Amino acid sequence: MKPEQMKHKLEHWAEHNSSHADGFRKQAHEAGEMELQDIETELLHAADAMDKAGSHLRRAIEKL
Repeated sequence: MKPEQMKHKLEHWAEHNSSHADGFRKQAHEAGEMELQDIETELLHAADAMDKAGSHLRRAIEKL
């Protein structure tokens, strides 16, 4: 695989993770409205983990 191809794939994954994190936060909000605080908390943790993964992907892109 060429570096440009890898960069493209990493950029796609970073964007995909960001989209998932947004979705998790939306569902967390809905869980909170349903008074499902434990679910809300777990979804927010999942969103944070996706953000962290995205950060690592962006650092990898910078190093290419």
